[in-house]
Amino acid sequence: MQKTIVITGGSGFVGSNLIRKLNTQGQSNIIIIDNYDERKFLNIKDCQFLDYITYKKGLPHIEEALSKHKVGAILHIGANADVLVKDAEVMFNANYEHSKFYLDYCTERNIPLIYASSSAVYGNSNNCIIDNNFEHPHNVYSWSKWMFDKYVLANMHAFENRVIGLRFFNIFGMGEFHKDKNASLPHRFYSFIRDKGFIDLFDKEIQRDYVWVEDVCDVIVEILNDSSIGNGIYNLGSGNPISHRDMAELVVEECVKRNVSTADSSSLIKSIPMPEELVDSFQFHTKAEELPDIVSKHTSGNKEKVRKYINQLIDRNTA
Repeated sequence: MQKTIVITGGSGFVGSNLIRKLNTQGQSNIIIIDNYDERKFLNIKDCQFLDYITYKKGLPHIEEALSKHKVGAILHIGANADVLVKDAEVMFNANYEHSKFYLDYCTERNIPLIYASSSAVYGNSNNCIIDNNFEHPHNVYSWSKWMFDKYVLANMHAFENRVIGLRFFNIFGMGEFHKDKNASLPHRFYSFIRDKGFIDLFDKEIQRDYVWVEDVCDVIVEILNDSSIGNGIYNLGSGNPISHRDMAELVVEECVKRNVSTADSSSLIKSIPMPEELVDSFQFHTKAEELPDIVSKHTSGNKEKVRKYINQLIDRNTA
């Protein structure tokens, strides 16, 4: 009999893709923990799962609901990822206290916990290396992710179960339609061209490491199934950053090729000044470093994957 896998944030972007990946491997004993959001339900319409638990009723409700199932692993993907939230109490309740609950739940039952950390913990460090010297959180969201990582590392010696954190870099792919301003850059740039006819591009040099959601899910599932991967925190990115300018030009190229816009390519990118309030809390450069083999073998060729994604978006909007 299949053990049940719990996926927090299961109706969100990464979570729903992860469910589909597991479904293709014959795993359908899945419990989703998320909020009730009609926009996100489209993400799971074609997914197979056992139960849906809202986190809005609090941790005691989650614990009681899970007690009805034989849980074999928790994939903790859900988080409050809105970097504009300034209330530390709200952010830390969602990203720190809830994460500690899932960690305790798994350690008490000796079952695996794989959880999503974030490259945001590096801030504008010159190196994205998992080391306190290179970690410089610069907003409440990144501090909440950093704090749980520190908690995990401080207690790592005591874990008899598998506990693995993955610092997600900038993820793009199908299923992020509900994320609005928090959607990936490829998605936002495509939406700019479709909705207003051009891309607003900040007048700063910005390079980010982008990783396809399909690759992210492949890595998570492989780690779940391969018990030889040791406990720890790992970067999950491509190791090949793309500048905002190059990303805009790549999106423009695909949109012109597919007749999303008939305007001249040179008019489709317009430079705008970066708002002053963003400068101190904005990441200008990320590059995933010291990638383990289990990550690097899945995440290469990200520019071609961005092209594929833009064409998926175009196909979706012309179907």
